[in-house]
Amino acid sequence: MKDLLEEIVDEGLKAGASFCEARFFEERGNRISVENGVAKALGFGIVRGVGVRVIVDGRWGFASTNVLTRRSLKEALADAVGAAKSLAKRHGEEAEIIDVKPAVDTVHHKVRVNPEDVSPEEKVKAMLEIEKAARVFSERVKDTFVSYRDVSTKVIVCNSLGTLVEETTPRIHVHCTVISKRGGNMQVGFESIGNVSGYELVERIHPEEFSGRAAEKAVRLLDANPPPRGIYTVVTDPKVGGLFVHEAFGHNCEGDLVFGGQSIVSDRMGKRVASDMVSIIDDPTQLRNGHYVYDHEGVRAKKHIIVKDGVLVSFLHSLESAAKMGCEPQGSARAQSHHHPPIVRMSNTYFAPGDMTLEEILEDIKLGVYLSGSQYGYVETQKGQFTCKVEQAWLIEKGELTVHLRDVAINGATLEALKNVTAVGKDLKIEMPGICGKSGQGIYVDAGAPHMRFEGIVVGGRK
Repeated sequence: MKDLLEEIVDEGLKAGASFCEARFFEERGNRISVENGVAKALGFGIVRGVGVRVIVDGRWGFASTNVLTRRSLKEALADAVGAAKSLAKRHGEEAEIIDVKPAVDTVHHKVRVNPEDVSPEEKVKAMLEIEKAARVFSERVKDTFVSYRDVSTKVIVCNSLGTLVEETTPRIHVHCTVISKRGGNMQVGFESIGNVSGYELVERIHPEEFSGRAAEKAVRLLDANPPPRGIYTVVTDPKVGGLFVHEAFGHNCEGDLVFGGQSIVSDRMGKRVASDMVSIIDDPTQLRNGHYVYDHEGVRAKKHIIVKDGVLVSFLHSLESAAKMGCEPQGSARAQSHHHPPIVRMSNTYFAPGDMTLEEILEDIKLGVYLSGSQYGYVETQKGQFTCKVEQAWLIEKGELTVHLRDVAINGATLEALKNVTAVGKDLKIEMPGICGKSGQGIYVDAGAPHMRFEGIVVGGRK
């Protein structure tokens, strides 16, 4: 396949392209879903093909094919060149990329237990055991759902800069959702685990500590109180902080959105955007769910410090956004598959730890709200506003957690919230594996934070 990709790149240059890239993509995956004690689905699938991207006459052209023959790849190249030439006839922004040192490498992430060596029957049995621990926890548990997925993703990037890199990455993800009910009151508990790993990740799961914990949260929330409404000091746990740093701030630092004028910090480089206690990092080199060695443009990934001691110091970049903004690309361009061109994406995004314990963060709060677990978040990137629905919460009274709260949401202005961080814990956890959506593409990411204290956050509730 590498020889064929190199041939297509050479043909692209002969056809008039100033830049040509041929990217092979293959993802093999297994899925299992269990619901209320019944294995509902077991599936296997393969996505495989090549995407061809060119710059001709200052315009991008892109095409893809699922057919891995020389003829089909040459047809995709012709379509990409034709698309670029048709766009060149119209007024628009010129395409450009930064010239980088080429990379030639092959990376295979090693695992202890290859999921392909584990039978479907054994995987289903493990998921049923995980689900059962939640189902039998209490008579108040009404619905239980467990999903399992293992994928192996192989990407080969060949381009006219001289880059030829291959990377094969395995991932495992297990998710549990538990719904409890009493009368008209229905509550939900979640647990999730995922990483660049083999099946050993599943073997380490203790059902009572995983799905049992999800069930315990769902059942206990039935007795929780609606939250107060107003402006409070809030303390966020690592999952709430992770949701906030990814959704509310991370997307604002993606170079394509910055250059396109869709970011609230596009003119803030070198300026203070947060409390001096806040540092924000995106690090694809960390062995979490968003880990990779090379991005999908063949650029070796590096740790990205985005905010340092409250000051914005960098953005995330692709070859194109780096060229247009005069920056160095550090491996932040990825694509969902060969059917999509690479765009700027986060990887493992988190607030850097501080030096405080949770007890020290809580001790001088007379009245506040402690937020734990994230259900979902919504961000208006261009307006800089966020809304976050959390899994559960507690009142903080005189430095102690007291009344258990349910159905809690917070909202506010992103930069205002970051400037009002008054304490940062030392207990960093990056444990929010998932798939982030952007521009119609989903990509593997992770997020996290230590415990943090924010002043003046709007808390929503029924009370």
